[in-house]
Amino acid sequence: MNRNNKSYRIAIDARRLGSKQSSGIGVMVQELINHIIKIDCDNQYTIITSKQSNQLIPKGVSNLKVRVVDFPFYSIGEQLSYPRLLAKQGYDLIHYTNFNSPVFFRKAKSIVTVHDLIPWLFPGSRRQRNWLHQRLYRFVIKRSCQNASRIMAMSEGTKRDIIKYLGINSNKIDVIPEAVPTRFLAKKFMGSSKKILAQYRITAPYFLYVGQWRRHKNLINLLKAFSIFSAQHSNTKLVIVGKPDPLAPEIMITIKQLRLESSVIVTGYVPDDEITVLYKQAEAFVFPSLYEGFGIPPLEAMSVGVPVLSSNASVMPEILGDAALYFDPHSIDDIVRAMNEIIMSSGTKKRLIERGFKQVKKYSFSKMAKEVVSMYHRVLRQ
Repeated sequence: MNRNNKSYRIAIDARRLGSKQSSGIGVMVQELINHIIKIDCDNQYTIITSKQSNQLIPKGVSNLKVRVVDFPFYSIGEQLSYPRLLAKQGYDLIHYTNFNSPVFFRKAKSIVTVHDLIPWLFPGSRRQRNWLHQRLYRFVIKRSCQNASRIMAMSEGTKRDIIKYLGINSNKIDVIPEAVPTRFLAKKFMGSSKKILAQYRITAPYFLYVGQWRRHKNLINLLKAFSIFSAQHSNTKLVIVGKPDPLAPEIMITIKQLRLESSVIVTGYVPDDEITVLYKQAEAFVFPSLYEGFGIPPLEAMSVGVPVLSSNASVMPEILGDAALYFDPHSIDDIVRAMNEIIMSSGTKKRLIERGFKQVKKYSFSKMAKEVVSMYHRVLRQ
């Protein structure tokens, strides 16, 4: 991979690996590391991580080192102590796999990954809505991108947002998509599917949603649409997979207000091997989100042969192509229309499944790692 036959010292900030704060980013970081070490044996890599995720780093790799640090995100240590450590090590390049970086440290070339601008556009928790925290978030992400040699975005949509809201030149941004996690594709439940469905009190047929309970996920509109749909199709359920968020009490309140307690099943957390069963047995996967930086769950559904109903907002048409049945996420009636079409038309369902298998093959972490390493070399040669 290294055409100059020169070995560089590259650090990958993997503090998000294994973090409860950002499981999706953590999965991406782990996949990236696992695939980079397979293709780049020339450069020397240091993985900067935390104590709880140290065990997730591959062992016995000759050009891979691990440095455990304790610099929490948005902390004083991240901005004051972390840069001293980086300066002392003298890395040729540092890849921050999220926007959190020491904003006044500019002694090494750097790459910053921006997954999305959700906290900017849809501040969720009370902390994120706090005026001071919003100012801090916006300052850190904007300064991190300004300082970076290159910026890695997950999609063209995220790239447009970086240009629009952060004022970054488009020539500085590389779009490198992620993919369905290897651990999801590898999981095969060997037991009884009926037993798993019974465990979560699920009876087919059902629509499936997998994801967070955040405002931009648009679950309220999904519930309102399902309330109308279920009045005509009382035997169909809606299964919501994901840990209930105490900061989003409106979800359970809406279920009660619409009298959907017997029609909507909230499973809570579901392990990887069991969630594949929930995907495969669903009539369709529904993704009503108003904003995403990429969107892994609908691709997971496609990978196991489940038709996808998706919002036509944000990056969804870019990522899902012609393999989804789209609806206007702001229109309750349009969400109902999509649900009815997938139930009533076996031809639509078959077409979406076939297209889904093709669409998901466009993304792979192997391809992502190759493009990232290529980006490393471009920055190092500048």
